[in-house]
Amino acid sequence: MKTMNKNYCGTLCINDLNKEVELCGWIANKRKFKQQVFIDLRDSSGVVQLIFQNVSDPLLTKESCIYVKGTVQKRLEVNPALKTGEIEVIVSDYKIFNSAKQIPFEINNSKSTNDANEDIRLEYRFLDLREERMLNNLRLRHKFLLLVRNFFDKQGYIEVETPILGKSTPEGARDYLVPTRRKGRFFALPQSPQLFKQLLMAAGFEKYFQIARVFRDEDLRKDRQPEFTQLDIEMSFGSQEEIFKLCEDMWKDVLSQLGYKIETPFPKMDFFYSMAHYGNDKPDTRFGFLIEDYSKQFAAKYNKKFVKAIVFDRNINEHKQIINETFKKNNGQILDIFDLKEANQNEFQCLLDKAKEDNISTPWAIISANDLEEDALKSLGAIRTIANDLYKLADPNQLNFLWLVNWPMFEYDRETKTYSPAHHAFTQFEESTMKYLETGELEKVRAKSYDLVLNGFELGSGSIRIYDPKIQKKMFDVINLSEKQQQDRFGFFLKAFEYGLPPHNGIAFGVERILMILTKSESIRDVIAFPKNAKGIDLLTSAPSDVTKEQLDEYGLELKINKK
Repeated sequence: MKTMNKNYCGTLCINDLNKEVELCGWIANKRKFKQQVFIDLRDSSGVVQLIFQNVSDPLLTKESCIYVKGTVQKRLEVNPALKTGEIEVIVSDYKIFNSAKQIPFEINNSKSTNDANEDIRLEYRFLDLREERMLNNLRLRHKFLLLVRNFFDKQGYIEVETPILGKSTPEGARDYLVPTRRKGRFFALPQSPQLFKQLLMAAGFEKYFQIARVFRDEDLRKDRQPEFTQLDIEMSFGSQEEIFKLCEDMWKDVLSQLGYKIETPFPKMDFFYSMAHYGNDKPDTRFGFLIEDYSKQFAAKYNKKFVKAIVFDRNINEHKQIINETFKKNNGQILDIFDLKEANQNEFQCLLDKAKEDNISTPWAIISANDLEEDALKSLGAIRTIANDLYKLADPNQLNFLWLVNWPMFEYDRETKTYSPAHHAFTQFEESTMKYLETGELEKVRAKSYDLVLNGFELGSGSIRIYDPKIQKKMFDVINLSEKQQQDRFGFFLKAFEYGLPPHNGIAFGVERILMILTKSESIRDVIAFPKNAKGIDLLTSAPSDVTKEQLDEYGLELKINKK
């Protein structure tokens, strides 16, 4: 085919009248009127209307890829819904590059979500990505990452790639393991670049960032994928306030160039306040209806030690099934939902006083009673989150950043009756609470860690790191790691403690999560080009898939599958 002076569909305008143009793209829509065929031609820039005179080619089907030559003319009736709505192209010649068969779903060229089943969309992702909404999502992703890189470059940070094939180290989720031809030896895909970025501080880089690909084999939800991208940052010799300011400056700089007004500094919230009033560690502060403690008033009534309640402004019990499922899923024991106006006024006066204080004229009570305070709070916090999904309580255009601080150092596992680090084993202790290590009151030990929360999502997590080998040993002793286990798992990193490891800290942000929020998408799958579905399956390529016996033999592996 000869070289074309290609024009772009979405850039044509009234100034191009009578101009001969050459266009390439896909047939977005087709309709016939008498001897004329009207085709909406779409490329990456937008859509323009074509008119074919006396053409009845059966291969000109929707989503076929074609070339046309024609002349721009003024439309008789302007279409205000199109950028090119003032003009159309009268086709003088065309070529079909590739004719499309019947498409499995309609490609919606609007900004709304496609109504097609998501699994079908993912199976035919190359079609789904033709939607303007999806294309714009990925354009925003490109622009966002470009702005991030420019910001850190100006701050003197350098991007360093860390290994994808590494050592399996415990970091909170299951590893994806990669077999090798060294029989019985495995690589692991990184859950984060955590230890490598700390080693870069040991190497004297001082200012590091990376747009890092990471992998975690964990249960999926709308803000999780098996593989995702994080913005990784580490600095030497910096305080917590310094990394806060760096991050705030970055978000303000990047998001202002994307059209958002961001106020800094971000507010700070204590971890325990968040748990007590929001029922989780990622509070959505865009709407009210906070959790309050009514244990003194109602412990006897419900025969439970802890009673928490939200005074809500409507009958959430109309969604009884999803509310009960959410409550039980979060270890709720007793759930009571009722209209306060019809309840015993004397018995529930404290809740009515709360309704009056919050200017709620039609108050409903949502009560969670439990033997454990943590479960009373979490079950009610989960209902608060569901209430926002059901009633759209939060303003989707609002961006509420906040730092969550004063974290516990350890989490207690009820099943194993053991403590593990709430973040990771290289997080610095809050010095004033280290005395509780000696008394065994681990629940009172605090960490120098912090999360950045945005609109009810954990956007990023970080900490001041341990750099003193004596303190690092204390951490390992608390979590019962033997000397052999320390060397087997972390020996390559612990060497750095013997060669001038500097004070350092860092944080990592979920790239897809911020993009999901900015694009108002239902899931991070809508800001990833080729994601897995909710079950972790790549429907486009049918992965994960079987491998041959020869491949298994090469790696010295044998499958052991229990067939039920």
